[in-house]
Amino acid sequence: MTRRLSTMLAIVVALSGAHAAPRQPEIGIVINGEPLAVQPPPLLERGILMVPVRRTIVALGLAFTARGSRMFTAVGAKRIVLRDGSRVALVNGTPFYLDAAAVRRNGVFYAPLRFFTAVLGAEATFDRRAHVVTIIAQLLGRSGEGDFTIGNRTVRVGTVTAVDVDSDPPTVTLAFNGDVHPIAISNNAIISMRDVGVDVQVNGELADVRPGDYAEVVMRRNGTVTSVIDEYGSRYGRIAVAAPNELLMQDGHVIVPDRDTVITLNGKTAAFSDLQAGDRATVRYNVETGEVREIVAERADAQYSAQSGTASITSVSIDATHALRAGDTVTVTMLGTPGGAATFDVGAYVRGIAMTQKSAGTYTGRYTIEHSAAFVDTPIVAHLRMSDGSSVAARAVTTLSASGQPPGIVAVGPSDGASVDLNMPAVYATFVTEAVPVNPSSIRLEVDGRDVTPECLRTTHFVQYIAERTYRRGPMHVTVRVSDEAGNTTVKSWTLYIRAGR
Repeated sequence: MTRRLSTMLAIVVALSGAHAAPRQPEIGIVINGEPLAVQPPPLLERGILMVPVRRTIVALGLAFTARGSRMFTAVGAKRIVLRDGSRVALVNGTPFYLDAAAVRRNGVFYAPLRFFTAVLGAEATFDRRAHVVTIIAQLLGRSGEGDFTIGNRTVRVGTVTAVDVDSDPPTVTLAFNGDVHPIAISNNAIISMRDVGVDVQVNGELADVRPGDYAEVVMRRNGTVTSVIDEYGSRYGRIAVAAPNELLMQDGHVIVPDRDTVITLNGKTAAFSDLQAGDRATVRYNVETGEVREIVAERADAQYSAQSGTASITSVSIDATHALRAGDTVTVTMLGTPGGAATFDVGAYVRGIAMTQKSAGTYTGRYTIEHSAAFVDTPIVAHLRMSDGSSVAARAVTTLSASGQPPGIVAVGPSDGASVDLNMPAVYATFVTEAVPVNPSSIRLEVDGRDVTPECLRTTHFVQYIAERTYRRGPMHVTVRVSDEAGNTTVKSWTLYIRAGR
């Protein structure tokens, strides 16, 4: 107990004093003589300058596309692919070796400065005294940050400031180039939601797009929007320490809100000071700036009155016996005073779902899990209001967990395209989920078409295979399959090359 108290005290002290430590000056970027506002800024890792890829590429007037762990762009006839965790950039299929591997930091994709010079054909210098990166790229034809043309398409990228689904047509407002730009969204536009925290992209609806997210809107020349790609980051877990200006999550992440962060606790608007250690929290943040946009917290011991005036609730139950996935339906049944109006809430995520009185005092309602759902051990709270104005609320004994997205496979090793000198290599993959954990028994690993799962170490966070047989020199094909406890499944394949042996 003494050791635990000492550890917690050390954490609190570290949090309270975090802002007192001296910070290194931020590194700025100047492109073709114009300063580029980039948050977070470039960073130095082991003496190598790492530059945020998306904002820099967009500022150069180039297309940026991210799928899973790979990033794509083009310069003239050159097609360029860069993979998270790899030191190799592919230029029209030809490998080009960089000073360091591309990395993601809090959802932001970074690459060494050499990627922008040798691969993209720009000229770049880094003034260590002035802390400024200067990039000159006359041939790239920059057309303005956040608004550029690719072929017969216009692309606008920026931070979402407003979403109006009730207007005709509905609109999304983006902020870029120091101004806001309302964009009418076509009825048949494809809406994609991408959580970079778990590296998963799913189809969504315009209502899923939130202010504070980072979005890319693609339009035809006539202004018709063909697609909207909404990107955000999320973290879910229990609060370990609630300091005056920061939260320390149990997974080690430090959450620092700002004055615009929206905070709710058990479905009600709350102040940051209301949050406590032990609360479960979902944190949503902007992938480009790292700004915390929303904190949705739940406290398990919240009290609900079971009787008030003429309104009373005897019991609340749900029929879900395991975690659910998109398309599954949960039925909520409440027994209470007959003749009232009833609704139920799914934690702080979905509120006011109508319930119907099937027989005297028996109310039922249903909720179908959406693709954007991501919650675990969430309370189901039923509300009953009578005609005399009395109302009551009660919570189901059983909680609900659900995820509309499959697990993310965030890292594999050796990485795709890597060469190894051992003919008995160790292979691994790591997983992350937004809410519902991975089911270790679901993990399957194949090497060159052979199921080696029985030889693997499997956990909720990774799978590891240490070869017990010798593999021949040449390509080695690996496939991993993993599901979460809701049944969502992800499959990933990659190839490494063995240089040893015959």
